[in-house]
This record gives sequence, structure tokens and C-alpha cells, in this order.
Amino acid sequence: MRVAGWVAAVFFIASLLGCKVTGITLSERQVQQANENARRKGVEDLVNFSVMNFSATDFADASFDVVWGCESICYAEDKEQFIKEAFRLLRPGGRLVVADGLVTDFENNENPDIRQWLDGWQVNYLESPERFQSFMLQAGFGNINFRNISRETAHSSRRLYRIYYLASLYLLWKKVNFSKPVTAIQKKNIKACKYQFKGMQKGLWQYGLITGTKLR
Repeated sequence: MRVAGWVAAVFFIASLLGCKVTGITLSERQVQQANENARRKGVEDLVNFSVMNFSATDFADASFDVVWGCESICYAEDKEQFIKEAFRLLRPGGRLVVADGLVTDFENNENPDIRQWLDGWQVNYLESPERFQSFMLQAGFGNINFRNISRETAHSSRRLYRIYYLASLYLLWKKVNFSKPVTAIQKKNIKACKYQFKGMQKGLWQYGLITGTKLR
């Protein structure tokens, strides 16, 4: 069974550090698959998975030492609400770590290239580094640090760009062979691979790593 990227990351952290890790998702099926994989890998004593909204969890206050989000916080309906929830969940001295796409200017969310990308992947908008850090500061985080790591992740953006062309050829083949047509959502998802690359090339967005500490 193929392991989803976020599940594999949970296993990696638990195995590398020997710490307990909780993964949350809105998909019941993903939770079931993740638990099955945990049993197969023998890490069920270190990891657990729950169906939960990361902006409104059922966890008690000060439940975690680290809240970590990788390429998922962009899907939050309200990114500021996620930050407030992360602050609530962390113990004093705990850290928030987020790795995700961020627009270089918040107004870039209305740029046609960015909209084609975000709409294709069903993301409502991206935060800018300045806004994200200001929300963290207002929530009570300190030692806030932002790093633009686009150079380290550009190869992934370029790979997705190539996938766009391969997938487009596949769609053409299906059309010629009168196969079952793809849905409009699938077409937009494929086109998004092209526009995320164009957006990065134009400097409209960047891949960022943001960290902060709960001081109180």
C-alpha cells in the first residue's frame, strides 16, 4: 500500500527521534490506511492518527512540544485561526514549524498565474511571509524566523512543470482512444502544475520555512 507523504513524514520523525507523533487529517480513509501502515512498520506505539480540523482540534491546551505543518497549512480556510490554534496546543517553550508556499506580496493572490494554480489545487489563498509572521506575533509567539528556501525546493517545482506536459499528453491519448474523460477538476489540477512553476519563475510566490516559539 502506498504511504501518503504526510504519513511517511510522521513515521520518519517518530523513527528518527523516537518521539511520539500525532497526525491529523480530514480523511477517515487516510487515518485507517495510516494506522494499518503503522502496525506493519512496528511504530504503532509512537504514532497515532485522528480525523480532525487542524484549525479547531479536540486536543487539550498545552498538549504538544511541537506543532508542524508541511505543505498543508495553505489549505486552511483561515491561516490566522490555525496559528491561534497552534499556540493553544503548544506548551510554553514549544515550537511552531511551517514549511509551505507563500506569496511574495499578498495581492499576488489575484494574479492570473497564481489563481490558476491555487484554484486547480483548491487552495483559497496563500499568506505572505509578513502577514504570517504578524499573526504569529499577535498570537504570542516569539523568536520568529522566516527563511526563503525556494532555491532548495525549485527542483520540485520544475518536476511538477514537466509532469504537466506528460499528463497533457496522457489526456490527449485518452481523448484519441475514446477513454473515459477526465473531470474538470482533474484538468484544473493538472494545469496547476504548470502555473505554480510560472508563478515561482516570476517571483510571485516562494517556498518558505517559518518557525516560532511559544514564550508563555
